[in-house]
Amino acid sequence: MGGMLITLVLLGLLARALWGRRRDGGGDLPALLASAERAGIVSAEQRERLLAHAAERAPAAGPGGAVWLAIFAGLFVAAGVALLIAANWASIGAPVRVVAFLMLLGLAGEAAVRARARPAAVGVPLELVWLFLPLLGIGLYAQTFQLSGDPIRPYLVWLALTAPLAWLGRHPIVAGIHTAAVVAVLFTGNFGVEGTLALTVAPHAPGARLAAWALSLALLGVVVVQSQRLLPEGHRHHVLGVAAAWVFAVLAAPTALALDHEGWLAFAAVALATLWLVVLLATPASAPERMSAALVWLGVIYALSFVWHASRAPEGEPTAGGVAITIVAAVAALGGVLLLPGGALGAGPRWSAIARTLLVLPLPVALLLLTGDVELVWLAAVLCNVLLVAIAIAFMWHGSLAREIAEINLGILVLVLVLVTRFLDVLGSFVQGGVGFIVAGVLLAGLAWALQRTRQRLIGRPGEAG
Repeated sequence: MGGMLITLVLLGLLARALWGRRRDGGGDLPALLASAERAGIVSAEQRERLLAHAAERAPAAGPGGAVWLAIFAGLFVAAGVALLIAANWASIGAPVRVVAFLMLLGLAGEAAVRARARPAAVGVPLELVWLFLPLLGIGLYAQTFQLSGDPIRPYLVWLALTAPLAWLGRHPIVAGIHTAAVVAVLFTGNFGVEGTLALTVAPHAPGARLAAWALSLALLGVVVVQSQRLLPEGHRHHVLGVAAAWVFAVLAAPTALALDHEGWLAFAAVALATLWLVVLLATPASAPERMSAALVWLGVIYALSFVWHASRAPEGEPTAGGVAITIVAAVAALGGVLLLPGGALGAGPRWSAIARTLLVLPLPVALLLLTGDVELVWLAAVLCNVLLVAIAIAFMWHGSLAREIAEINLGILVLVLVLVTRFLDVLGSFVQGGVGFIVAGVLLAGLAWALQRTRQRLIGRPGEAG
């Protein structure tokens, strides 16, 4: 009964928001300009120029300090309401709890609707309170009427009830938080707790597992759609990383597609990271999106540089489905590298060839982990170190030619990380005493000085560096 009341109140508020949106012209610039063109206020050419101008200014109009303060204000208000209810829980009767919560939800929703035309510092906190209040109400009713069961189902209900708010809300931060919540519920439900979304093999009958897979794929589809339609342009491609992480988690967890083999897991990580990076290089992704993929790709190669400590070759019994997914990802990554346009990899055919080579090489190196020979595993670790050094040099060299300081800094960071790690890794037993630390400090200081001189020369005289 309580859940039905919450649903009815939310449906009324969403209808109120939709009516207000239609009445004030929707706040949608394309629709507003189209209406103005039909009314003869602007011409078709003026409408296109205005839309182009708005698109150019949109990325720069990101959330400012006032908006971030408003976001935290909304979160604090929602948390404060929850604490007040918890502090006075014993003295509040069940009917009072139900009525008071419904009134609070209605007031918050109405205030958010009325504040649509106001600045973000006013509208964002109200929409965030509206977003989180249904979750608080579900928990309130569950405790009031002693309800128990699937731990993930209340969050699924909350996401379903607040999805229209994410689509109708004026502020993208609400859609972003809702999308992030869908991702959190997806991963927690699949791999963290037992319940409707659990993908583990043992606790479920085949029919329940099939339903869990279908619902999980549906949630992943929701993340994809909301990322493409609701998130700011510079953050829409992060969903590729979410998808890659989810596929790897499916292969790593005890699911029906588990890769119960360390070598196959490492190969899958390299294939998925390479595929993620290649797709972003082939699309008009933003610099932060590509940087995230590049860091994950470098992190996977860096992690494989430690397998020289292995005392045996990887072993296990991977599932046929997991192996098939891994092979498909590797083939797609390899094909994507070969099909990438030259302009996406650097200036000139030489740099395109270098970039393609560096992107492809981690895949055959990771294949050495599947041979069953521990010496080839050690060889894979050595080759990963060589690859990281080559990648670092390529970043610094190409960054100097293209006047991209971020590339130079990333190359220096990778090179320093590899050198310091291998120094401590190989000579760790000699660095336990004070003298060892002093020698290590002097060597690292000299390395830092040399790299800083190299960085200044690359930035200052790119022609000579080329």
